[in-house]
Amino acid sequence: MKKPTVSIIVPVYKTEQYLKECIDSILKQDYPAIEIILIDDGSPDNCPALCDWYARQYPNIQSIHQNNAGLGLSRNTGMDASSGKYIFFLDSDDCMDGAHAISRLAAEAEAKNADIVTGSFRRFHGKTISETNFHHLRDGNYTKTVDFRFKGFYMYGHLAYNWGKLYRKSFLKKHNLKCRAYPFTQDKAHNMACCACRPVYAFIPDSVYLYRVNEGSVTFRYKENFMPVWISIASDFQKFLKERRIKGNYGDLMAFHIFFGSFFLVKQELQYKEHGIRSSVKMLKHYGKHPFVRKAMAALAKGRYVGKISPITWKLVIRTAAIFFTLHLYWPLACGIALLRKLQIDERITKARYKDAKKKTQ
Repeated sequence: MKKPTVSIIVPVYKTEQYLKECIDSILKQDYPAIEIILIDDGSPDNCPALCDWYARQYPNIQSIHQNNAGLGLSRNTGMDASSGKYIFFLDSDDCMDGAHAISRLAAEAEAKNADIVTGSFRRFHGKTISETNFHHLRDGNYTKTVDFRFKGFYMYGHLAYNWGKLYRKSFLKKHNLKCRAYPFTQDKAHNMACCACRPVYAFIPDSVYLYRVNEGSVTFRYKENFMPVWISIASDFQKFLKERRIKGNYGDLMAFHIFFGSFFLVKQELQYKEHGIRSSVKMLKHYGKHPFVRKAMAALAKGRYVGKISPITWKLVIRTAAIFFTLHLYWPLACGIALLRKLQIDERITKARYKDAKKKTQ
């Protein structure tokens, strides 16, 4: 029986120094039916020429050029041009992890008749690579629970990324699940919508993706527009549910998203020397004025959704912080987050997830 085609979509923008390594990692895959779609998103460097060179050398590679539209819309361009049964998104500064990545994902998708298959991943920087960041998730009826969504989107985060997973194209097409044009966190917005359409999830333990720690990427920049974008993701998701008349309560996705926004706001302010606690408090006050934020935090403060997650520590942290927030105790909340940062709690969590880095071997 002929293997189903997997379309690997690679949006390309200002990653000239990484692009060859990225594409070569796809060409090393042992899966026999892969098409590669390179989307040059108006890159000002030598990336357009590199994309065209690869397209001339390999019959299974397409090179598409467009005016700069951003990551999300570039992925949509790739989906529209794809012919595969499955879609895999790969950022152009990242790589596939090993030659069997697509084979393992596709085999699981076929075996489980899954709409979304998620693998684990590793991070790399220079000549070092972390141990596997395991997803800690399982399939079956558990995927319909609040605990599954909390762990997948927030505690571990694997469900929130577009990369590192295989999507059944017919599922995306049936529900018209396009990527959004947000300047950041567009992956989470897309996958929240996917989750609400009740896909069949499947998981494999293998690391299938190498995520480059690129300090020049959007992830590591100060975001002046953090609040409006972050709130829009939650409010737009609410509109999505109403417009699609989707039954079921997915308020937990919005509430936890808003909650973690308060932490990221403070963390961002503390990362820059010209800012600090005073600036963090100012941002929290501004954040708390939005009615969507007030409603979400009030629900969490009363224990809504919190009781349906299993990690006890997170239950205590979320409800306590939400209570502080609803009582407008922004100073102690900001100081508490700053203390966690000073004690390097977030770094310890990261180290526990990635463990010790070791020499990169590919």
